[in-house]
Amino acid sequence: MSKLSAISRKATLWLLAVILLIALTGCAAGNPTPPPSAPALIPATPDTEVFQVNDVLSEGPRLRVTVPAVTLLAETADRPVQLFVVLADPSGTYSYLVYPANRPGEMAEQFDLSAWPLEITLQAESSELVLWVLAVTSSRYEATEAYGLQALAASLGIGFREWLSTERTDDPLAAIVSGSAGALFEWFASTEVIGQALVTLRAADDWDAGMASERSADGRLNVVFDVALLSATEVASLPTPSPTPGEREYALIADEDFSGGQSQLAWYEGQDRTFRNQVVEGAYEIQLTEIVQRDYALSWGSVENARFADYRVEAEVRLVEESVQEARYGLWFHYQDDFNFIYFGISNDGRYRVAVILRNANRREIQDWTPHPAIRTGAATNTLTVETTVTGEITLSINGEPVANFTDRTFSTGSLAFFCYARSVPATCRLERLRIWERRGL
Repeated sequence: MSKLSAISRKATLWLLAVILLIALTGCAAGNPTPPPSAPALIPATPDTEVFQVNDVLSEGPRLRVTVPAVTLLAETADRPVQLFVVLADPSGTYSYLVYPANRPGEMAEQFDLSAWPLEITLQAESSELVLWVLAVTSSRYEATEAYGLQALAASLGIGFREWLSTERTDDPLAAIVSGSAGALFEWFASTEVIGQALVTLRAADDWDAGMASERSADGRLNVVFDVALLSATEVASLPTPSPTPGEREYALIADEDFSGGQSQLAWYEGQDRTFRNQVVEGAYEIQLTEIVQRDYALSWGSVENARFADYRVEAEVRLVEESVQEARYGLWFHYQDDFNFIYFGISNDGRYRVAVILRNANRREIQDWTPHPAIRTGAATNTLTVETTVTGEITLSINGEPVANFTDRTFSTGSLAFFCYARSVPATCRLERLRIWERRGL
């Protein structure tokens, strides 16, 4: 009924050795990779006991997986344990939870996660879903804090879904870390894997509906899980954070003009010697004040209290200074964290760029920097429009002129961020008006 895949302890140890070798080499050379100077936008440890993201629609069938018991069969040396649980569709999206999310771990041999079921909307092409349960203990939780727990959870979820599209010959965690371009190395090096389990659920087996218990192939975990298939009729009667696909109309959910230096959305605000992000009279403003370590200045700020699905955004943006060298600014939408989003930016010399960023690297370059006559150059105001659907269709416009229309299902929902980049300072980018609509069913 269920398929388990064993953790490759050799692969994990090999990867750890590579990480340590890279670290030692960097120290010996006296030139370690500098940390990013941009702000950490997401609190490292959420206030809630469980951090959870379910990616569901209000129409169509869903698969709900509840985990009433994860039992640790391995010795933990009386150290606190943290669980990451991911439910992923290789042909669709993923959902995940972290427990506990407000501390490094919990001293326990069994965990009850039944209060937080994971759900995924089944796509027409969905043939299997995979549940991944990962138990870790940290010797230096500061590395997790520095990365950001939400960013870490999203990176693991995205990486696991990508791994499902491979031949799956190696250990998933080792593959995710090695494919992170170094982003997860420090976290992995400070983490001991207690155990991990994989359970495959197939449409051909009616999604293995019901309760079952499986011991991981490494013998270190036992997982009790309950699978329920929710029909489209049942889903229609459930509350959902996502709007209805199909025939819909827009509902305005946010209209920001930052009057009085106030905002109805919670934006990142902070500063150091290189940047100042703040809500001011009439704008969310990013000031780039100094260039350190790199040959450019960069900062960004995200909406920290909301995620959006099936939405339309209109953003009025501008550069304050006329003489800035190579200024670039705009939106990161479908924003998951600092490393995963879709990039939509313009430059002060009249070019634009669109790219899907996955784990802080280009997953897909939709349009490299290209001139467009619709862009107002210099310090003029430009209106960027983003229109998305939960099925992946995306339309982008600049000052009312369509510049890109494509389909990408890397992310189906997310938050928004405003960014500012320049090769000279001072440089000031302003988001002066932001309107967000979500589609609603008729």
